[in-house]
Amino acid sequence: MEQLQKKYQELTFTDDFMFGKVLVNNPEICRRLLEVLLEIKIKRISFPERQKTVEILSDGKGIRLDVYVDDENGTIYNIEMQTKVKKELPKRSRYYQGMIDMNLIERGAKYKELKLSFVIFICLKDPFGYGLPVYRFENICVQNGGILLKDEAIKVFINADGDLRGLPEDLAAFLQYLKGKVVENELVQMIDNEVEKVREHKEWEVEYMTLYLRDMENQDIGLEKGLEALVSSLNEFIKDEDALYRAIIKNEAYKNTPREEVLKYLN
Repeated sequence: MEQLQKKYQELTFTDDFMFGKVLVNNPEICRRLLEVLLEIKIKRISFPERQKTVEILSDGKGIRLDVYVDDENGTIYNIEMQTKVKKELPKRSRYYQGMIDMNLIERGAKYKELKLSFVIFICLKDPFGYGLPVYRFENICVQNGGILLKDEAIKVFINADGDLRGLPEDLAAFLQYLKGKVVENELVQMIDNEVEKVREHKEWEVEYMTLYLRDMENQDIGLEKGLEALVSSLNEFIKDEDALYRAIIKNEAYKNTPREEVLKYLN
């Protein structure tokens, strides 16, 4: 039987679902984290969105962004959690930034009105292999490295495996936290406390199970196996049969499923 890769109570900040919930539902943590990662000051952020979908193409295809934020100056920040090293990551960052710009143009902005934007990947493994804790890329002139293109499209890769020596305290503590070590640091404690709050949120627990089911369907596992896995996983936390059935039929795919069809998968 298919099982969840991770139980809800086992999720950590580096898991995509938890990452989004922590940053989107606590904008202050998101703001402070951006300040630490980019070494800038931000007065406030607005409209953080959990996995914003940017659709540009006529066929409705687009990209799903983990956390999409703008600040008081209109600067755009897209933050992505990257748990595995993938060789196409640099080109994915290019694609994301291009789609963000196209989204702005689509809404009527002129080229000169395009805002400063950061695409940030928080990586658990070194994406380039040079040991730097932060890799920041801006377009420059090849013939004269002192000439910046100033297109205000910046890509940043945070490396949890990077050398911690000489780093600001908050950044060093955050990188250690990504690797599973909770140190005495205000930002880290804020994040870790928020993780515990998310774990206690029952509606989000059901949402997590439902998203897992959707992923299973996208992988052509099928509705029946998906229902079996969902019932099995939810039953670990919901013991009452009526409550379990109500939770299952909240999912659009199973809203008309008979009670006996759901309960036959109980152990």
